[in-house]
Amino acid sequence: MNKLGKGLEALIKVSDEEIKGINLIDIKNIKFNPYQPRKSDNQQKLQELADSISENGVIQPVIVRKIDNGNYELIVGQRRLTAAKLAGFDKVPVIIRTVKEVEMLELSIIENIQRENLNPIDEALAYERLVNEFKLTHDRIAEIVGKSRVAITNTIRLLKLPSEVLQMMKEGILSSGHARAILQVVSKLQLEFANFIVKNKLSVHSAEDAAKTFGKTKKKFRGIKKDVNVLELENNLSKIFGAKVKLIGLKKGKLEIYFYSEDELNKIIDIMMKIQ
Repeated sequence: MNKLGKGLEALIKVSDEEIKGINLIDIKNIKFNPYQPRKSDNQQKLQELADSISENGVIQPVIVRKIDNGNYELIVGQRRLTAAKLAGFDKVPVIIRTVKEVEMLELSIIENIQRENLNPIDEALAYERLVNEFKLTHDRIAEIVGKSRVAITNTIRLLKLPSEVLQMMKEGILSSGHARAILQVVSKLQLEFANFIVKNKLSVHSAEDAAKTFGKTKKKFRGIKKDVNVLELENNLSKIFGAKVKLIGLKKGKLEIYFYSEDELNKIIDIMMKIQ
């Protein structure tokens, strides 16, 4: 079992006596946790687990709680239970625990976090729910799910991003690495920067570099009105070169001439040569 699995089952605290008292229960009498509607599993991996169970049986018991009329509710082991049913088993070994409904909800959230296919935003929402509803600290969550406290904190921070950016992450258009780069940009430019990343297909490293300067040049010149004489001169130069011209300053500054093809560049150079 991986570290995450140990974290979840450690939280349930199954005693040695309960492990010794393993029961065989009909699968049809075990209901899934109502607080955790499971997403579709990877069918190939589920079939591999079913094949293993067919050959070796259910080695690790599932954990349930008793409800009524001989029925039970699953706490941990949904994949094992599903695979056992797929393998044709009628019964599975179980450990019966007494768990309150609020604890069921807490455990279902933690088990959700452990899924390989959980996107960063759903993971962040699960962490936030553990903080808000169950008053768990970032340190405690980190201990349970086998991650660092910093990783938990940074994941929750993703929820500060605009809803459009969060949706891009849910759809896999942006990664959590891209999201951390977006967080470095002022909030009013975050969606614009996210679209910039997608449009230019930036890697996480490139996005981090771009975040350092994104929007700063725009901010520097925002609200500065050009002198009428400068605008007139730009217009006259644009007519001469047949291209967009940008003039910054009169006594000292720079002159920018824009071209969009090699032919346009050659035309501008020819005009300059003639001026000589």
